[in-house]
Amino acid sequence: MYDACVRVVWIACVVLAGAFVHTASADPRQDRARAEQICAAREPGCDWLATLSSLERATVVRALTARGYELEAQPWGKTIGHVRVYNEDVFAEGTALIKFFNKFHVTTKENAVRQEVVVSPGEVWDQLRIDETARRLRDPLWTTVIVVLPVKSAEPGKVDALVVTRDIWSLRLNTNYTYQLGTLTNLSITLSENNFLGQRNVVALGLNMDQGAIATGPLFINKNVFGQHYVLAARVDAIYTRRALFDERVLNREGSRSSVTLTKELWRLSEKWGGNLSFAHSNSIARTFNGLDLRQLRCPLDGSRCFNPRATDPPPPDDEPLLPRTFSLRNWSASVEATRRWGAQWKQQVSIGQTVSNRRSAPLASFPGDDVQRASFIRDVLPRSELISAPFVQYTVFTPRFRMLRNINTYDLAEDVRYGPVLDTSLSFGTRLLGGDRNFLTGVLNLSYTMPWCRDGFVRTGVGIGGRAQTSGFTDDDTDGLRFIDNTASATLRAVSPTYGWARVVAEASFSTRWNDTQNSFFTLGGADNGLRGFQINELFGARTGDRRMLAQVEVRTVPRPIWVLRAGAVAFYEVGSVADTLRDVRLHHDVGVGLRMLIPQTSRELFRFDLAVPLDSTGATQAGQLRFTAGFDSAF
Repeated sequence: MYDACVRVVWIACVVLAGAFVHTASADPRQDRARAEQICAAREPGCDWLATLSSLERATVVRALTARGYELEAQPWGKTIGHVRVYNEDVFAEGTALIKFFNKFHVTTKENAVRQEVVVSPGEVWDQLRIDETARRLRDPLWTTVIVVLPVKSAEPGKVDALVVTRDIWSLRLNTNYTYQLGTLTNLSITLSENNFLGQRNVVALGLNMDQGAIATGPLFINKNVFGQHYVLAARVDAIYTRRALFDERVLNREGSRSSVTLTKELWRLSEKWGGNLSFAHSNSIARTFNGLDLRQLRCPLDGSRCFNPRATDPPPPDDEPLLPRTFSLRNWSASVEATRRWGAQWKQQVSIGQTVSNRRSAPLASFPGDDVQRASFIRDVLPRSELISAPFVQYTVFTPRFRMLRNINTYDLAEDVRYGPVLDTSLSFGTRLLGGDRNFLTGVLNLSYTMPWCRDGFVRTGVGIGGRAQTSGFTDDDTDGLRFIDNTASATLRAVSPTYGWARVVAEASFSTRWNDTQNSFFTLGGADNGLRGFQINELFGARTGDRRMLAQVEVRTVPRPIWVLRAGAVAFYEVGSVADTLRDVRLHHDVGVGLRMLIPQTSRELFRFDLAVPLDSTGATQAGQLRFTAGFDSAF
């Protein structure tokens, strides 16, 4: 089956790549770009239909025909008379057999859409707020097409706003998976009604499987409680051991988890107040994998530090077995916060709140080592157990400048990119006065900037730093001085080129580091979901900790092409990365590959991803030139 999949994807990529090579002179995107410029300049020749993609245009034409509306070319300066809503069936094209399936979908009620609109009758047509309405409604759970256009009003001197939507199939078996190394490493299945009673509410039974466990239980989301833009989400899961279920065919329950949140959204840019209440708990087994197997640790019998052995390390003595990196992890958390937003050209918001959390980790009852190794395992592998009670304050500032683009994370569907700077910083004050185990100060600072690149590209750069300052709790007598622990820093650079003819280039480079870590964390690299698709899952790591991680990825992505109900395209990619304890230990690893991307817009905004990758160098687990096939959802980065 693996070889057959590889051959099918390889042939499909070659065929698609050939189909996409054509001259740019017949490119309809150039016509759309010119139409967008004319309408943005408010010129008399504005043609709103010409600014839309082929999928959007077809939906809008059917809406205008069904309702008898006529587009208004010059809405600026006119008062909005009415807000009109038109919801199209999921399957609006095709044969009678295909359209028959619309009977099993509840189309979103007009009142549910109208509650999300940020303009009202009596206001002057403001294109920025019209665009904000489209962004608000463009939700991947419910909508595949959303267009807001001006139409002629029956009242002289006024204009009506027409909101055209096309639902995603709601009664569905949602799936998301990652297939690599010849096995299904991750799987998410949700049997759901994503548009319960046509009010954009979700009632579902979900199953999430990773390499170690399977979690299953009910999920409920109310998008707009009492019509006041409160979002209520709740989920409860039972957790079962995956290997026992598949190998022994028995249900071995190992834990549970739950969460409930109530959020008062800042649902429009002019909204001033928001807030959040949340509670979550988890009782589970934490596992770390290397490839398809549990990562093995070496904890010497003399009590020295545990470490991740490499394939080139000498084998341990017979009386010193390797220990699987797995342990029991129990935690719960509760938080409350209130947010105040203000500003116009610069949006600023401050959140204050309180969080309480309790985490307890311990070796499993089946721990195979002796008492000395057990003590080393607790010291060198387990995250810190502690009760935290911490008030916090968070400040965010950004510029509300947005641009609608396509063919970045989805195919032929509108996506929103925010331009300009973003500053996000927070301080958390852990204190014993409110019941916590320790006094400490945690700070986080993130700064990013996104700038446009020609018509439909952008460049984004970002840096972040965080850490914790603590004066006690390191030794039993609590006499330690001030120390900075659990420090992290990162930097990213992402570039999305404009579309040139039949393709665009997307590139991303990132660097992450941590120091004075007391949580026993370490970086890994390798696999479809972690970068370097030509290597095994998490196979690259530091010999002791893995405190430096760097990764660069470049993809050439063709523009999407309609094939029946599909949108399809091809990619070619190159990746280079490394994980090491220090920069002196860095050894770069490389791979190249090709892939196929497909989207079915009637059923989901998530695209199918199929990749063939070839590593260009060898490791202990991977040979140069060894072909690897991976499959999953969404873009790789």
